[in-house]
Amino acid sequence: MDVQMPVMDGVAATRRIRQFEQETGRARTPIIALTANAMAHQVEEYVAAGMDGLIAKPIRVEELFAALQATLDAQDAAAAAA
Repeated sequence: MDVQMPVMDGVAATRRIRQFEQETGRARTPIIALTANAMAHQVEEYVAAGMDGLIAKPIRVEELFAALQATLDAQDAAAAAA
C-alpha cells in the first residue's frame, strides 16, 4: 500500500479495508506499507491503522516478497494456533 496517494492516503485506505473485513467477516488482507516515511512514529501510525509491515523506498522486490511471505506465514501460524 503506497502511503502517500492522492484522494485517500494509505493509512485511511487501510483503515477502511480493515473495517470492511470486520463488517463482512472476510479474511485479513496482507497490507505492507510502501513509503519513504519510515521514522518510528510513522511506522507506529501504519501499524495502528492495521498495516502488517513496511518496506522503505526505494523498494527492492526481494524485500517486498520477503515481507509478504512473512505476513502470510504469520497468518498461517495464527490460524493453526486457533
